Amino acid sequence: MINMKEFRVYLLLALLVVLLVGFIVAGKTSPAYKSVTAESINCNSVNLGFSAFTSDNVTATEGTNTFFPIKVNNTGNVTETISLSVTPVGSVPFSIESAKPTDINASQKGFTSFGVYSPAKTGTYRVVANVSAGYLNCINYKTIPINVTIPKNTTS
Repeated sequence: MINMKEFRVYLLLALLVVLLVGFIVAGKTSPAYKSVTAESINCNSVNLGFSAFTSDNVTATEGTNTFFPIKVNNTGNVTETISLSVTPVGSVPFSIESAKPTDINASQKGFTSFGVYSPAKTGTYRVVANVSAGYLNCINYKTIPINVTIPKNTTS
């Protein structure tokens, strides 16, 4: 004859078996989570062609902020992420900021730009614009040398 104490033990044991079976079944039927993997492709299979146009000589008046566009024509067959980095050649009396990356669809035109902030000394300085087009793990780039002339600000 089973007394009340043994009944509780059997009941607890049965509950543990049900929970164990439930966890096993839940693990088998739940979706499998996979880690994110970077997609890579053969870069020879995509055309990252683009052309970038801007003036070789630009003018930024002393003490002002001036922005210069760089026109980009995506001649490739994929949507390209266009990035820009403009760096001075030697020391320059101004700071430079490049636009954030932008996407340009295949066979479309767009632009990126850079700004020359508060030039403090007149003269002609040289900067290099590095324009790149990227798609997944592929990249293509062009460098554009630019002369920045700072004339005297006659309005201040």
